[in-house]
Amino acid sequence: MILYSQTILVGFNGQSARARFFQGLLGSVDPTSWQVLLAGSALIGVVAGIVVWELFRKRREQLAKARRQWDHFQAQARAMGLGDGDVALMREMYLCLDALHAPDAMLRIPASYDRALDAWIASRSRKVLQAEWEHLTAIRRRLGFKGLGAETSLSHTRQIADTQDVRLASEDGHFASTGKVVANQEDMMVIGTSEPVTVALGMHLRIAFSRQGDGEYKAVLPVVHVDREANQIWLEHTDQLTRQQLRMWVRVPVLILGKMRRVIGPDGVPHPQQSFDVTLLDLSGGGAMVTSTEPMEVESRGLLDFQLGDTRLEGVRFVMLRTGKNSRNGGHVCHLCFESIDVQTQERIMRYVFERQRTGRNLA
Repeated sequence: MILYSQTILVGFNGQSARARFFQGLLGSVDPTSWQVLLAGSALIGVVAGIVVWELFRKRREQLAKARRQWDHFQAQARAMGLGDGDVALMREMYLCLDALHAPDAMLRIPASYDRALDAWIASRSRKVLQAEWEHLTAIRRRLGFKGLGAETSLSHTRQIADTQDVRLASEDGHFASTGKVVANQEDMMVIGTSEPVTVALGMHLRIAFSRQGDGEYKAVLPVVHVDREANQIWLEHTDQLTRQQLRMWVRVPVLILGKMRRVIGPDGVPHPQQSFDVTLLDLSGGGAMVTSTEPMEVESRGLLDFQLGDTRLEGVRFVMLRTGKNSRNGGHVCHLCFESIDVQTQERIMRYVFERQRTGRNLA
């Protein structure tokens, strides 16, 4: 009986201690320092546990997404006739690239493939065996990146087709000639000239060439080898292509919401509204027709932002060429020409336009 009474007393005292503890935390009684420390430690532990679990969950999702992407890449690559060795080489190329896109973009977009290839070459200090060059050339041909159609915008000098006519000029103006692409290889491009070669190694030559339906391209390439007897110049590749004289663009109807900002009138005066909504009515690689909530003068310039499929294009420079009839909802119709647009952005637009034309449906 005495032992039972002591047990009840201890239990009662324990409950009283816990009650006093919570009373100190939640009641009007000031908590002691050890109570504050214990409660803070418990709270920090809970927060740390939540953070660790969230990081673990996100990392697991990223790994699962990466596995799905590579499974899709391998399936697509094998469907295009690539073998295990080709897939392994392209995976190595992709891992050398600080890319934001999925690996299957290398199978569809020449610009993505060439950027991955450049990163892979740089990781090897440009020391690549001849057998590896031949392997890469075979991959490119299986992907259909050689001899692109006239409607496809170029994004890299590796895409220039063999037998393409080009114009050459040195930066100092002492050499100028016409020529033809003899062979466009993975590591360099060989051009045969119509004039005796007077350039030296290390010089930079400006090349220009035109393609029907796609305009004129320009680039500056360094000279890596000269064969004076054959009148041939070997040039290193570059992805810094500039497109000029845009013409004959395919234009497709769309209905895409966008925004204009930093608009400046032809007299250099900023537009009263520096940001306002627009709707793209049609789109091409060279421009667009939009309806805006604000009137603008001809020759106004500004930046255009819009969502193109899964890609957000921001800061696309434009110049307003002419106005049209007002739309039914009272908006002002503007015919825009893209100005100083970079090759990668134009590549995305053209891919969208061609897919939109092929499928005949709105991809926005």
